[in-house]
Amino acid sequence: MRLFTIGDSISQGFMSLGAARTQLAYSTWIAHALGVDVGDALSSPAYRVPDYPAHGLLLDLEVVLRRLQLAFGTTIDRLEWAAVLLEINRVLDVAEEYYERGEGAGRYRGGSVPWFHNVSVYGFDVADAWLVTPRLCRERIAAAPGAKDGFLQGPNAAFYRTALRVLNPSRDERLDGYTQLDWLGHHARGEGVENLLLWLGPNNAVGSAILLSVAATEDRAERRPVSLSFDERTRAQWNLWMPDDFVAEYGELLDRVDTLMRRNENPGWRVFVANVPHVTIVPIATGVGDPLPGLPRYYPYYTYPPLARGTRLIEAGAPHLTAADARRIDETVDACNAQLVRLIEEKNARHRTPRYHLVDVSGGLDRLAYRRTGGEPSYEFPAYFAANVAPPMDTRFYHVDRAGRRKAGGIVSLDGVHPSVIGQGLLAHEFLKVMKEAGVPGADPDRLPWPRIVASDTLYQDPIPLMEEIYQYEELSYAVLSAYRYVFGGFQARRGSIKDF
Repeated sequence: MRLFTIGDSISQGFMSLGAARTQLAYSTWIAHALGVDVGDALSSPAYRVPDYPAHGLLLDLEVVLRRLQLAFGTTIDRLEWAAVLLEINRVLDVAEEYYERGEGAGRYRGGSVPWFHNVSVYGFDVADAWLVTPRLCRERIAAAPGAKDGFLQGPNAAFYRTALRVLNPSRDERLDGYTQLDWLGHHARGEGVENLLLWLGPNNAVGSAILLSVAATEDRAERRPVSLSFDERTRAQWNLWMPDDFVAEYGELLDRVDTLMRRNENPGWRVFVANVPHVTIVPIATGVGDPLPGLPRYYPYYTYPPLARGTRLIEAGAPHLTAADARRIDETVDACNAQLVRLIEEKNARHRTPRYHLVDVSGGLDRLAYRRTGGEPSYEFPAYFAANVAPPMDTRFYHVDRAGRRKAGGIVSLDGVHPSVIGQGLLAHEFLKVMKEAGVPGADPDRLPWPRIVASDTLYQDPIPLMEEIYQYEELSYAVLSAYRYVFGGFQARRGSIKDF
C-alpha cells in the first residue's frame, strides 16, 4: 500500500463547510502525483476515498450561495430574506433526507466497500484516533434527537454519521471496534503501509478561532485529557490544549503508531507528520482595526468576516477575540509544535534510519498569511502559478465583486477555515517536498497535476458575485447578531465542541 492517511477535516477534504470532497483533498493529489490509481469503490483503486453526495452532512455554503444567486441575482432585497431561508432549508433537506433516511443512512455502495485508504474524519482531535469507534457512532446516532424533517436542520448526529461512514462503510458488526489506528494496524500487518500521512492536532486548537472564545484545558498533571474517556472529553468542550496536555496526547499517539508500524510488512515505511497551523491566520477570525503598534502581526479584535468592517458591531456585543487572546493561542500552538519536533526526534533516535518526517504546514501558512505580513506574503508558489493562476491568491476571506471579479482570497474556502481546492493542492505541494527529501520513490511536487487541480476549483473558475452582498449588507449582519444574542444570551466565554456541529 503506497499511501494511507489519518487526519481530521482538512485531510478529509472539507470545503465550504461541506463534508467532504475527499477526491480533491491533498492526499488524493499526492496519490495522483505518485501515479496511484484513485477512486471510491467500484474500480478497486489503490487509493480509495469516500464520496459524500447530497451536499455532504453539514451545509455546503457554496451550494447555498449558488442557489441563492440563481434565485435572486447578485442583490437580495430586504423583503426576500424569508425566501432566502427557504432556499437554505431546501439544501439542508436534501442532505437530511439522504443521510438520515435515505441511501446515505445505510451501507456504503450497498456494502461492497470494506474500508478506505483515507480514514480522516472532521472534528477529530488527537485522541479520537483511538477513542472513536463505529460502535460508539451507532450508539450516538440511535440516541440523537431530531431524526425527522425539520426546518433549517441538517442530518442529526452529523459527526457520528461521518465517522461511521469512514470507519465501517460496510456496517460489518465485526468491524465495529475499528478506530483509525486499528485500520492502520490492519493494513500494516496485511499488505504493509509504505507511507503514512498523519495530520491530527489542528482540532486541539482551531475551535478557539471558530467559536471566537478560548476554553483551554486544565493543565493538571493528575487530570490530563489523554487519561479521560471520550465522553468526559466531549463534555468538557475544550478548544485549546495547553502544551503539556498536548504533548501527553501526541506522545501517546506516536507511541501507538510506532508500535503498529514496527509490525509493518513493508520494511521501508515512513510517517509524514504535519504540525499545527496558527489558527488565528484563517479568515474565520478576521482582524479588525489597525495592526497594534510594535505588534504588527496582531489586531485589536478578531471577528467573523461579515462583521469585521469596523468596531461598531463588536462594541454592540459581536463575538470576538482580543489581541491578547490571539497571542495566547499562537504562543500555545508554538509551544505544542516545539514539543512535536522533540517527539519526532526521540522516535527517530530509536530507529536506525529516520522514519518520522515533519511537514511544517505551520511555517508554510505563516509565509502565506496576508494580513499579518502586511500584505506581502513570502510564500514561494509552485512555478505553474506564475502564468496560469490569476491573482489574488491569498489567505483573506473569499471576496468577489458584483461584476464577478475576485478581490481577495482563493486559498481558503467559504467557511473561512478549510482550504479551497487550490489550497489543498498547496498542502500536497508541501507534503511532497518533504516526501521527496525523504527518498519516497516518485515523490516530486513538480508532478502534481496543477491544471486538473485548478480546473477543479469552482470558486476560482466560477466566482460568486453574491459574495459582495455579504460584505455590504451590514444591517443584515447586525440583525442576525441580535437574533443570535437573543437565543444564546451573549457570546463571551462560549464553549462548544466541533463535534456538536
